Amino acid sequence: MARFNPGPRRIKKPVNLDDFSLTLITVIIIAIASIVLITAIYGIIFALSNPEAPLIGNDVNVSVTGDYPFKQDIELTLPEFKEGNNEISGINSTNAVIYDVTDNEIVAYKKSKSIIYPASLTKVMTLIVVYENLPSEDSLNDILTINIPRGEHSGYGFEMGEKLTVKDLIYAAILQSDGVACITLAEYIAGSEAKFVQMMNAKARELGLSESTTLFQNCSGLHHQYHYSTAYDMAVITAYAMKNTFCANVLTALSYKPSSSFRPGDGCTFWHGLLHNRLNDGAIQPTNATIKGGKTGWTGKDSGYCITSLAQGKNGHTYVVVTAKAESWATAVDDTINIYKNYID
Repeated sequence: MARFNPGPRRIKKPVNLDDFSLTLITVIIIAIASIVLITAIYGIIFALSNPEAPLIGNDVNVSVTGDYPFKQDIELTLPEFKEGNNEISGINSTNAVIYDVTDNEIVAYKKSKSIIYPASLTKVMTLIVVYENLPSEDSLNDILTINIPRGEHSGYGFEMGEKLTVKDLIYAAILQSDGVACITLAEYIAGSEAKFVQMMNAKARELGLSESTTLFQNCSGLHHQYHYSTAYDMAVITAYAMKNTFCANVLTALSYKPSSSFRPGDGCTFWHGLLHNRLNDGAIQPTNATIKGGKTGWTGKDSGYCITSLAQGKNGHTYVVVTAKAESWATAVDDTINIYKNYID
């Protein structure tokens, strides 16, 4: 009888636990890396297809203190509302407020704590953060090169490669409402616009303004679903800016001639969008106050026509009036004038 030959015996190799652990760890790392990569790709696609989504890394816990010579040491108590029914009526603007800075009280209001899209009123905060974070007085004379395509951002019409001082760009940002100037300054101060926006939000928190009522997503005021404020908050921001001599000078300058580094020999002048263009060099004024300066804003129907203005009342008090979401510049100006006329004692 034939005998079955089972063949050579297979000797089981003992399991090497170190090899097994290494393999397991490698698989886990590859899996995690794959998840991170897929998430990142999805995030990029989502951001590109959803411009209204919040910016990544918009962390308001960024310190804006530090040893900067222009950082204001000002305790700003948020204004209370004056007693009584002081709702503003008879204006076209959807939102409005008049703030008596001298008495630190809200004199009258209209939906002043409802969310608005502040458009270029945003640039008042940009002005504050830029100036307070300059390392020295000499920094105002630093020459920066425009490296951003003009597009619709430039209110003046800056071209790639043009050179301006920091001071030139600050005045261009406010007087000409120039977005290219804002972004150039943001990159100079913080390294990127995104980091600068974090500083803006941190400053808002420092002023006592809640993330639920003021949140910035850019430094120029371009429309974004999550870039918002209120008339009340913008009045506080404007009042704070006016407590800084440099910021006050910028906000109240009728015009400014840039340094010779910019288009030498051309005699260029930046003109104030509110004082020059809307108030006709001061010819349009309320009877009981003098509007000294401020900032205009408009990004379309979402923001409407917005104005933040500051004035000296004939009673000796300083006031800030913010109007938002008017139907036209004419109605925005009329509303601002009428609020001063009707709500200053």
